[in-house]
Amino acid sequence: MCRPVSVSQGNGALLEPPPQVAGVLGRNRQGSLYRLVRGLNDALEDHLAASSRGYYLEINDIRQYYGDASVYDGYLSHYTHNGLSPLSVQGEWIARDILERLEGAMRVLRAEDPVKLIITDLDNTLWRGVLAEEDEIVPWQHTEGWPLGYAEALLECKRRGILLAICSKNDEGATRERFQQLWGQRLRLEDFCSVQINWQPKSQNIAQILRTTNILPDHALFIDDHPLEIEEVRRAFSRMRFLTGAPERWRHVLLYAPETQVARVSEESALRTNSIQAKAVRELAAVDIDRDAWLRSLGLTLRFDRIVDVGHSRYARALELLNRTNQFNTTGQRWSDAELQDWLASGGWLLAARAEDRFANHGLVALALLRNHGIEQVVLSCRVFSLGIERALLVEALRQMQEGGHADFVGHFTATGRNDACRDFWPAHGFTQDAGSSLWRGSVVPDAPTWIRSEGG
Repeated sequence: MCRPVSVSQGNGALLEPPPQVAGVLGRNRQGSLYRLVRGLNDALEDHLAASSRGYYLEINDIRQYYGDASVYDGYLSHYTHNGLSPLSVQGEWIARDILERLEGAMRVLRAEDPVKLIITDLDNTLWRGVLAEEDEIVPWQHTEGWPLGYAEALLECKRRGILLAICSKNDEGATRERFQQLWGQRLRLEDFCSVQINWQPKSQNIAQILRTTNILPDHALFIDDHPLEIEEVRRAFSRMRFLTGAPERWRHVLLYAPETQVARVSEESALRTNSIQAKAVRELAAVDIDRDAWLRSLGLTLRFDRIVDVGHSRYARALELLNRTNQFNTTGQRWSDAELQDWLASGGWLLAARAEDRFANHGLVALALLRNHGIEQVVLSCRVFSLGIERALLVEALRQMQEGGHADFVGHFTATGRNDACRDFWPAHGFTQDAGSSLWRGSVVPDAPTWIRSEGG
């Protein structure tokens, strides 16, 4: 059963009648009821897309999937027809699938168990066959059909902000060349934040990918055609999600599963892959240099935004970060849009930090929920761990509360089993815990990191 999610505007599509009414050669699309209803749906979608809290739910593809001939009484001139046939099993399936889509939409709005990382095999997964066994490669023979649809689905997931990675047992140099030969600019190795091509067990390579991305196995999906490889990885990461079997269905799963969808595609969605790649470059640059010197060399800048209502341009991204962050999340609380707006209306505000260094623009990566003298929640994206951003955020938060007349501060921490990364956040910054409580108290603003330049606030 779905928990209710409040939206100020929302609607499902109107069922569209069949376009072919005036005969095979007639003018069916112009001046017909189909054109009117299709136009209403288009206008409704445009209207809701312009609203920060509006969502349009498409259902006509479900009716089309089962077909009109036996399950749908397509109206021609008015809305008094029966619609879905009560005598048809397929009609019941359509009604069931519409309800399932509505439930899935609610899961998307709640950011419930999202997939943040997709790891794909190559041979017989991203292309047909084993390329190392081919004397001559004819690209279209390996990519036409389901591989092309799978590749397009991967790129759509990347657009939504899901990271992509490759894990393949192959010779790296030759495989990279063949990848370019097959896909050209349609799909590039640069679209993947981590590429592991070698002969090590896939569980070892995936462990490296998870370290690179700072993503928990719970939020990763591994796709491989070979059941034994799936099982080897499953033994190492029992909570990871897996996809194998008929590759013809992979595209549909990636595009339409609630776990791979987002309510809004934010500016940060397009930055995530570059941000992870930049993280790897940063870590490589840190190998032969003193850590303080390395931090200063980053040229890290934070730009702060104070968000007090839904009208702020970064509100949607802030809500997304709040609900998708697990490891550095001081309470683990999830917020619906309505709950967060009610909280803002009660006097709270969001302090959001956007980060940029010499390697990449990372977008909005840290957030603090502030009200009166309390810091109710702090979250930090895993892409920017260990750079001192959480400390700079806290300093700015306490400074703003001081300007509001508060000299003592209260922070909250609740262990979730997945947020050990921030367990020491409050004591590390001079706060002391109330005995037997989740509350931490402090009155001294810590020193800001000297290697971070701050703007705004």
